Amino acid sequence: MASSSSCGLLVLASFVLLAAAAGATQYKVGGDNGWAVPDAAAESFNTWAEKTSFQIGDSLLFVYPKDKDSVLLVEPADYNACNTSSYDKQFDDGSTSFALDRAGAFFFISGVEANCRANEKLIVMVAGSGGASAPAPAAQQGSGSPSPSTSAPARSSGGALVPPASPKAPAAKNSTAKGAPPAAGNDSNGAGAGGLAVAGLVASVAGCVAYASLAF
Repeated sequence: MASSSSCGLLVLASFVLLAAAAGATQYKVGGDNGWAVPDAAAESFNTWAEKTSFQIGDSLLFVYPKDKDSVLLVEPADYNACNTSSYDKQFDDGSTSFALDRAGAFFFISGVEANCRANEKLIVMVAGSGGASAPAPAAQQGSGSPSPSTSAPARSSGGALVPPASPKAPAAKNSTAKGAPPAAGNDSNGAGAGGLAVAGLVASVAGCVAYASLAF
């Protein structure tokens, strides 16, 4: 009986994991061009992001030459200033998978200041559980003081997305992290990344069912 109960729990857990994997999507930032300075005629990263509905559990895949570039997760003021010396996380492995694990805004810039100033930068807004995007966090516009927060990001004269200002949330600085393997789920630029995980679950469930059959 104990074996049957264990099999039942394994099957239930497998279905839960498969359902979670099926709902997540991995987005390759920059498409075939990857994480690099956009061409003059190319769509900007933020224009692409504005047209994409990001959900909690999705992930971003940054692909770039690790000896020439990197990805920084930064605060809004550092995003606006292309300040590469202050960041929350640094990724430099050349193929970085970043999990969108909360609602709200995420700010990314190139680790090369010149690249950032050439628009290799990205703001991703993640919708909350109700489907609506959470208000953007703090952002300092230009060299002035932060203005009161508003319900939606504004645009600069160059067309870039500039979130409304509010007090800067505290965060650990200058921590480093390596990119994790691509998240399970649907890949917006190719096959799903959860194939191996699904195969493993199927094998485990099949073995459990076979064991239960012999027991009876």
